[in-house]
Amino acid sequence: MGDGSLSQEEIDALLMGTDESAQPSAASAGPAVADVGGLSPTEKELLADAFNDAMQVAGQQAGVMAGKNIQISNAQVGEITAAQIARELPVGGVIAEIAMGANQTALVYPKDLARGIAQTMMGAPDSGGDINDAHLSTLSELSQSIISSIANGLGGKFNESLSPAMPDMKVFKTPADAPQFMGGIVKVSYNMAVEGLPPARITHYIDAGAANRWAKSQRPSSSPKAAAFDMDFGAPTGAGMGAGGVPVNPVNFPSLSQSSSTTGLPPNLELLLDVQMALTVELGRTKKYVKEILSLGEGSIIELDKLAGEPVDLLVNGKLIARGEVVVIDENFGVRVTDIVGPAERMARMAGG
Repeated sequence: MGDGSLSQEEIDALLMGTDESAQPSAASAGPAVADVGGLSPTEKELLADAFNDAMQVAGQQAGVMAGKNIQISNAQVGEITAAQIARELPVGGVIAEIAMGANQTALVYPKDLARGIAQTMMGAPDSGGDINDAHLSTLSELSQSIISSIANGLGGKFNESLSPAMPDMKVFKTPADAPQFMGGIVKVSYNMAVEGLPPARITHYIDAGAANRWAKSQRPSSSPKAAAFDMDFGAPTGAGMGAGGVPVNPVNFPSLSQSSSTTGLPPNLELLLDVQMALTVELGRTKKYVKEILSLGEGSIIELDKLAGEPVDLLVNGKLIARGEVVVIDENFGVRVTDIVGPAERMARMAGG
């Protein structure tokens, strides 16, 4: 403008922290964020709790795959725009773009953590350097496992089908490599501790429309305000009477030990009945050298350690609990439980590591 004042577009660009060349991106991202309405602090807390629960199972499954203890915790939920994501991605880090149902998401690992995990899974020491195709292939399997656990946990909690697609893996080098979200983005970051590696943080970017929908589906309804009581702790006002002569009746709470008497369960066990756990059916296992794994292709046959007709194993959070036989129900596979692992066998497995 000729008088030296700033236009509205220039003011918007300054508030978004961009220069004139970035104005179109910031402007296109702005309305999308406004459309979803943003997350309240309560909704962010609800999402953080849901993602922490899902990531607890995801870390256990990832640990089984990597052969190391992996813990993913301390979810922190925030919101960013599509124009901001490229500026905060770690250069050299790994991006796993994975759709959960119809929802766009991307899981991002910093470079050193990505390389360290991949080298661990490949059975080789981490000698530094850049991420290569072998690393990306290995991290693709790990990311698929993590997102599958998240999708199972969130899908059950929010009553939505969130079947994950295959990951699209890439190394972030330039802004052109950043995931292209159509609107606002919800950013969920976690602490990831892998046995033998320095702790680091990974980030999960999610389409804001999906995150808002999940958060609002779990938002608690407003409860009536608690009645205010004027309590006088001075001189006694008479038995059964409160301050000002208002009658006060004692409140009798039921014993916690009686709450489970009608269910036939041990005391307080029902508090855990809605905790989700990962149930895995394992057909068999085998070990391969890295060169053999890299040579696998379409049509390759992998021989497992199970004979034809042997029962499959049922594992809960990686622990064997039962065995069964594979059946077909309509067009889906199922498992008929034929044997529950007894206490003696479970103790023997624990003692044997």
